[in-house]
Amino acid sequence: MTDGIRRLPLALLLAGLTACSQAFYQLGEPLPAAYERDAGGRTLAAVLAELGPPQRLSATPAGFVMGWEHWRIAESGVGISLGFLGADALTVDWGDARVDGDFLLLSFDHGHRVASASRVQWDNDVGGGAAVQPLLGVAPLVDVDDLLRPLPQHGWGASNLLPMPAAQNLPHRPDQGGTGLEQRGTPAGAGQRALELH
Repeated sequence: MTDGIRRLPLALLLAGLTACSQAFYQLGEPLPAAYERDAGGRTLAAVLAELGPPQRLSATPAGFVMGWEHWRIAESGVGISLGFLGADALTVDWGDARVDGDFLLLSFDHGHRVASASRVQWDNDVGGGAAVQPLLGVAPLVDVDDLLRPLPQHGWGASNLLPMPAAQNLPHRPDQGGTGLEQRGTPAGAGQRALELH
């Protein structure tokens, strides 16, 4: 598995008139194509050997579920000075973000065999913005912070040292508890996580 976030920044300045920036993030490892089609009946040991440890897991009345995820997130920004139009103190800025996500969910029975498999894949815009700024300014036009949280397994050990409200809620956490899973980008104050607000 990758160590959380890998960022590859690229900056380009052209004749003092235009500035561009791009940031790329990758979380998790790419998942095998069409894995969910013939996953039924595989043993837990075989699945872990092929996919590695899951990023999310939860107990269910029929056994347990495990989730694997892979994300590619791209942020782009362009700024143009309006000096060539006689407005030396103004810049026009534009920003956009795109996410390519892949989420594989496997349900196991009490015999540690895959009972069902499902997969969600998407490639969408997640936001954008534009601004006119006086003088020189640097401002983020797209916010993807909720998508860039580290993968859940990176915090499993530290979760035992959380403040009391969060520690008491551990059995209900959507990335390691016993009440289901949630996809990345779900608001932190909703559902099961609402108990952790203090």
